[in-house]
Amino acid sequence: MTRILVAGELNVDLVLSGLPSLPIKGRELIGTDFQVVLGSSSAITAARLAALGVIVDFAGIVGDDDFGQFVLRELKHYGVGTKHIQRVVSSTGVTIALTYSQDRALLTYPGTIALYDGRDITVELLSQYDHLHVGSFFLQSGLQTALPGVFQHARKLGLTTSLDVGWDPLEVWGANPYLEPTLAQTDYFFPNESEAQALTGANGRLESLAARIKGILLVKRGAEGASAYQPDGTQVAVPSLPVQVVDTTGAGDAFNAGFLYARCIEGMEIEKALRFAVACGAQAVTQVGGATNAPSATMIHQFLQNQPEQNPQ
Repeated sequence: MTRILVAGELNVDLVLSGLPSLPIKGRELIGTDFQVVLGSSSAITAARLAALGVIVDFAGIVGDDDFGQFVLRELKHYGVGTKHIQRVVSSTGVTIALTYSQDRALLTYPGTIALYDGRDITVELLSQYDHLHVGSFFLQSGLQTALPGVFQHARKLGLTTSLDVGWDPLEVWGANPYLEPTLAQTDYFFPNESEAQALTGANGRLESLAARIKGILLVKRGAEGASAYQPDGTQVAVPSLPVQVVDTTGAGDAFNAGFLYARCIEGMEIEKALRFAVACGAQAVTQVGGATNAPSATMIHQFLQNQPEQNPQ
């Protein structure tokens, strides 16, 4: 049976939703809801994978504080294995998510996120799995240096790999010395449209970004759906699905999980896998919290069956 290892950052999300817009300097806005939920791109992807029926374990660290205990409890609740998560004397990372119907803003205290260096991702550990996923590349200064070698070892052992970079707070993007060698060992690369555009540099052509990746570039476009750029130059695009947006936090991570499930578990071809992933992302935005009430694979298939026929964009 296929087993997936997710490695990387762990934090809690403090989500203030129902805002009329993003904050404006010097003004106060009123939200309609506030929740403390499991955060981090990697953790939400792992929780979503578990809900879809995948055997998934997590490798990372949390602090010896209440938030660290919360993260461990939530991961176990969602069915994610936590035996490879260490607790250290430090503070667990925290992200404050401010959301409204069209977008979100994230404010992050890294805490233990910056401390994880991936030295526990050994050949012995990797040999127990079929796929390795890492999220929030740019937030993980400790893991970045090791990641090219980790991905290379994983692929030599026969694992496929996937990466979600997240936004780069330093905005150096492609100038990061560890990104290019990591992309050269990446089978599935999951930037959103803004991140992809930042990575293309001055020419702005996604084809140029796709050429830097070992495998497939998958661009998440939110309300515009998603696109795949394959090594042979083939491009596939699928539209979004109509849903009532409540909170966009974790939608991209749900997409990641959906695509990995579709490819690694069901072996779907690219277009069908994209549609399944878009459906996972669409379901995620209908509620607060990226991992909350994560659906099973059966529920996503039923959700897709109930959609009217749409032509790819």
